[in-house]
Amino acid sequence: MVEGGFAKLFQKRSFLRFAQKYQPLGSSEAEEETHEECELKIIEQEKEVTVLPPKDACKCHKEDLAKALHVDLQTGLSEVSVLQRRLKHGWNEFSVENTEPIWKKYLDQFKNPLILLLLASALVSVITKEYEDAASIAMAVLIVVTVAFIQEYRSEKSLEELNKLVPPECNCLREGKLQHLLARELVPGDIIYLSVGDRVPADLRLIEVTDLLVDESSFTGEAEPCNKTDSVLLTAGDITTLSNVVFMGTLVRYGKGKGVVIGTGENSQFGEVFKMMQAEETPKTPLQKSMDRLGKQLTLFSFGIIGLIMLIGWLQGKHLLSMFTIGVR
Repeated sequence: MVEGGFAKLFQKRSFLRFAQKYQPLGSSEAEEETHEECELKIIEQEKEVTVLPPKDACKCHKEDLAKALHVDLQTGLSEVSVLQRRLKHGWNEFSVENTEPIWKKYLDQFKNPLILLLLASALVSVITKEYEDAASIAMAVLIVVTVAFIQEYRSEKSLEELNKLVPPECNCLREGKLQHLLARELVPGDIIYLSVGDRVPADLRLIEVTDLLVDESSFTGEAEPCNKTDSVLLTAGDITTLSNVVFMGTLVRYGKGKGVVIGTGENSQFGEVFKMMQAEETPKTPLQKSMDRLGKQLTLFSFGIIGLIMLIGWLQGKHLLSMFTIGVR
């Protein structure tokens, strides 16, 4: 009898240990797993989000636009979505490559053949103790080189000036709250609110407008502000005729609006212009081209004459340095 009681007690305790070991997940652990699964699902969705070209976005209905960009038009993006999209699309800004120091750019101006020829003449004048001639030549060279350097420096500065057209801050809807954010933090799918005096922080497909007029002179060159709408366009003509799209760097003159970011940074239309200007070398003026040709011709001709004079002097048994001085003069 006693042995039977001990056996039952032992079985009961074993069952309790087994049940404790394999008990189902608690509500908190289950919620944690569900939360992780949701985050993984969001991350996978973010990988599919791409920048929408304006000519495609202008033909999308609001619902299709929201679906393509995986965004709720009423609440905006979540912080998780923003972080994932930033990893893919980068910051909403431009970087001006300025690797060479100013002094090196200045010295590069001396590589012109005509400049080198003039410097050689100045050096010979110093050797022959004709210091006035050397000073005059050196002064002329410095003036020409400085003017060329200033012209090149200004063209590079124009790229930096373009950055000023991008606003530093904007009003953005995220996680159901209207926030005042840095424009560089925007990603495709963000919801932006525009009002009078605002510069557009990125390329936007408008979804709500109230008497919206936008000055696009910085982008299209048109002096008159453009009337904007949120209606779907059936056809997409020239990019300057897209009435339901506003572009980075343009200025709101009147009214207000709400739009979805479809392009940021170098993936915006403004960014395309920026990249082209950055890749394009500063074209030389006709005068500079003529001077380059003349410099090469004079250099070859001068060295030919100097060499011929030195050869004749050597054949006549004269001193080479004196013949070189005569040739340079």
